[in-house]
Amino acid sequence: MSAKYAILGLVIERPGYGYQLAQRLEERFGSSSFAPSGVYSALDQLSRDGFVHAAREAGPIPARRAAPRMIYEASSEGVEHFEAWMLGSSPTPPLRDELHMKIALCRPRNIPRLIDMVYGQKLACAARLRELERLAETQAEEHSDEWVRQMRVLATATEMASWRARIEWLQSARELLETITETSRRPPNEAPRAAPGRRLLTARAL
Repeated sequence: MSAKYAILGLVIERPGYGYQLAQRLEERFGSSSFAPSGVYSALDQLSRDGFVHAAREAGPIPARRAAPRMIYEASSEGVEHFEAWMLGSSPTPPLRDELHMKIALCRPRNIPRLIDMVYGQKLACAARLRELERLAETQAEEHSDEWVRQMRVLATATEMASWRARIEWLQSARELLETITETSRRPPNEAPRAAPGRRLLTARAL
């Protein structure tokens, strides 16, 4: 995901310098994996496109800083471009990440390792969900602007729902992989055991 529109939106909200914008990006989109270098790449691109302007910070320069910081502010063209993006349709996010591809392409010998990977991802997702739950408890009084506060709460709730769905899928995938492994080891004449209570959700089941 490109940081371009996220940075442009933050600059429209309030001008800022690069490091400050990176901090605000992390605060607003903590789990979106925007690399710090992506902030400056986005600012360079936005500057070349004429969507933001940079000006040197006014006032005396502290002794610990070698040069004045560049403050980025949105241009009128940048505001129009952002509004056009905001009102445009958004593409459906890609379904298959690397783990999906590994499951689709695995061979029987790969299943034990895949079970470990699925379990590891489930633990990581659960940790992120707990982090978001703690964040949600503090967001109610975190911002004086009521609109910004409500949108942050909604964004966090959306992300939490996504992680919960991911955890549910990982649990179902692990159970199915374990069942496949057990079935492959069973003698041909042995009766199959009952399938686990959970199952993978399909479009037909929804």
